[in-house]
Amino acid sequence: MIGDDKYFVVAMVMAIIFTGLGIYLYLIDRKLSRIEKKHEEKK
Repeated sequence: MIGDDKYFVVAMVMAIIFTGLGIYLYLIDRKLSRIEKKHEEKK
């Protein structure tokens, strides 16, 4: 019973980490897209 709780906690922490990483990468991609767009407009 106690071991099952540990697996649940580990799974939840991993889910939170991967969700945060996904959001971070999405925001970086948006910023990069804006920079690329501005760079193309200057040419």
